Amino acid sequence: MGRNSQSRSWDDILGLLFAGVGLLLLISLWSYHPSDPSLNSFGSDIKPLNLCGYWGAIFSDLLFQGFGGGSWVLVFVLFFQSYIFFTRQNEGLDRQLWLFGALGTLLFSCLFALHLGDKTFHQGHTQAGGFLGNMIVAFLLPVFNRVGLAIVLWLCAVAFLSLFSSHRMIEVLSYAGDWAKYMGAGFKESISKSVSFFRERLPRLPEFATEPKIFRRPKEVKEPGPRFFSLSSSEKEEEDFLEDEEESYDDSYDEDEIEEEDEEPTSKLNLSGYLTKKKKETSRRRLRPQMPRKVENWELPKISLLNDPPQGRTRLDEKELKLKSKLLVEKLAQFSVKGEVTGIKPGPAVTMFEFKPNADVKISKITDLADDLSLALSSESVRIVAPIPGRDVVGIETSNSQRETVFLKSIIQDDYFWDEEVKLPITLGRKADGEPRIVDLRKMPHLMVAGSTGSGKSVFVVSLITGLLLRHSPKTLRLVLVDPKQVDLAAFNDIPHLVMPPIIDSKKAVGALRWGIREMEKRYRSMSKFGARGLEAFNDIVSELSKEQIDEHAAFHTELEGPYHPKSYYYEPLPYIVIVVEEFGDLMAVDKVNVEQAVVRLAQMARACGIHLVLAMQSPRKDVVTGLIKTNIPGRASFKVASKMDSRIILDESGAERLLARGDMLFLAPGVSKPERHHGPYLPEEEIQAVVEKWKEQGEPVYDQAAMKAVEGGGTTAPGEPSFDQDDEIKDDRYDEILEYVATQKEVSASLIQRRFRLGYPRAARMIELFESEGVVGPANGSKPRQVLIRELPR
Repeated sequence: MGRNSQSRSWDDILGLLFAGVGLLLLISLWSYHPSDPSLNSFGSDIKPLNLCGYWGAIFSDLLFQGFGGGSWVLVFVLFFQSYIFFTRQNEGLDRQLWLFGALGTLLFSCLFALHLGDKTFHQGHTQAGGFLGNMIVAFLLPVFNRVGLAIVLWLCAVAFLSLFSSHRMIEVLSYAGDWAKYMGAGFKESISKSVSFFRERLPRLPEFATEPKIFRRPKEVKEPGPRFFSLSSSEKEEEDFLEDEEESYDDSYDEDEIEEEDEEPTSKLNLSGYLTKKKKETSRRRLRPQMPRKVENWELPKISLLNDPPQGRTRLDEKELKLKSKLLVEKLAQFSVKGEVTGIKPGPAVTMFEFKPNADVKISKITDLADDLSLALSSESVRIVAPIPGRDVVGIETSNSQRETVFLKSIIQDDYFWDEEVKLPITLGRKADGEPRIVDLRKMPHLMVAGSTGSGKSVFVVSLITGLLLRHSPKTLRLVLVDPKQVDLAAFNDIPHLVMPPIIDSKKAVGALRWGIREMEKRYRSMSKFGARGLEAFNDIVSELSKEQIDEHAAFHTELEGPYHPKSYYYEPLPYIVIVVEEFGDLMAVDKVNVEQAVVRLAQMARACGIHLVLAMQSPRKDVVTGLIKTNIPGRASFKVASKMDSRIILDESGAERLLARGDMLFLAPGVSKPERHHGPYLPEEEIQAVVEKWKEQGEPVYDQAAMKAVEGGGTTAPGEPSFDQDDEIKDDRYDEILEYVATQKEVSASLIQRRFRLGYPRAARMIELFESEGVVGPANGSKPRQVLIRELPR
């Protein structure tokens, strides 16, 4: 009796043990994250995201890497073994159960590998069938081929379930058929109920629910990001305005580009607020979007195009780190700086020692000892962060004896890169503690990058563009590339995202910037017309417009001129535009005044309409990074520069001159007082070509003819675009009135004209630009009003 009671107690304990292990394994697999530390990757001081901690991260990584989706069979086996102990159906471990479990794990790994072999999970980190499943399938495929191997594996699966459940095979198939019929009937019933529900309620919708949304102001909600827009089949049939493939698109209105139709618009759109005279019978005009020819959905490049980074990370010797820590404290003590090292954070290229000085030590004494510490620690470079923001310690960064290369794929596998809220992700690399660092260009909203030759600046710019190409199609992102050296950005020639061919002549680059200003103004006119406060809200509104609404609105405004002409509005969803300028210093040397004015205006106003700047330069001199440019571009990154002065110009403090080469960088985020240290990602040439070729296979670029004419003309307005130049026929109807007023003033600004004549700001700003080109007012002087240069009206 005593033995039986003791045996039952042990069965209960073992049942609880296996249930607990099964639960831990279930949670570990469910909360698996590819950035967690594992046996084949080392993360120094990285807190695992796995809910079961470090060991959960290791075991889940081993199972997913080895068996893929078949790993979940082991969870079932553990719970079933626990059930056997609780019900006392067997004494000890059920060997047959564990044999079936091992075979089932391999079997389902092979099934996953066969049917989902090209699929990856966890941001491309794990394969569907794991290493063993893929290896077995690769061995058997030449023997059975895909169809034969599928039949063999599924027969084995049915046999496995039959043996495991102690039922005949015909019973297993019968159960499966009954389950499928039950699920199908339930699905059909739920669909029919949903259809009946909406049929009963749709006719009873109130009138305001069907009111046209063109003039409705959007609700104050968080703006969603751009979507991948595609045409439905009915809409595709109506897109007869597309020309042959040999023609390129143009925004200009010629007679050949207008379709005449006898019928009048039938939409009930209320346009009375825009009309000043009786409606005339007009032809229906269809606007032609400046988009690449391919109008269906684009396929984004897969992350598998990038090579997997080498397995394992460089492990730093713990004894070496402790020795450096001891030498650091001793060397500081020699200069009467006493304290202790409270933390060590190894990173890819540098290690940060957190030093807590005594209360009587001045911070300035520590910052002057960088060169002495570099000598004592035999370090290539030492940088001191005094103090670390929000901490009571000083950060002393020393270079590692063995540097780790940070590959782009290891950064974009982070979930934040694929977050829907992050519209334009920029991969900065890894922080000093090894954590990946990704920022959203849309929120910055512009970036300035500096770095001398060999510092890694050009590699960073290329990886930035490649990361955007992995996230966006030409429907949601367009690029303008300025590359005077004709080398750094040459890999991106002829991709369908380009607005115009890459600009290699610095003299023509100002034309691209001025085109960006006109594009910005046109977008703001369109957003204001539809009551949208941002690009995302505008895209949501216009995506709901019907073709009849667009045609009718255009027909009503063909008689109007100036900024109210229909050519001055957009009626289709707009993509983000990123203007990337390499060798910005060369542009400033060629035409400093015009380049600075264009950059400042874009930096000040272009954020809300989805236009962003990335300016890269070798030497951030004062005549390149002027005060106005620096003020309006708060996001700055610096690789190794030549001097302290260059570092202070780009980052407002020294330190960039002490950086290591090949990707070591400091990043100053908007609103942050101290720059952060990162190690930028490396992207091999073959990976760039793989991503670029994927896009080239899907379509050719269709360049914006107006933009190309603007570049060729050095920024003058292209035909077909609204213009306010002196020799253009289109003039503002209040030009003379405003000119008379300006002649009576000593100083004038766009805001003054806006208030005085009750105009919109874009219109007032254009008048100021026109007056400057005519010599009426002087050039811009920061935020101060412009000086009026005339005292009487010209005759």
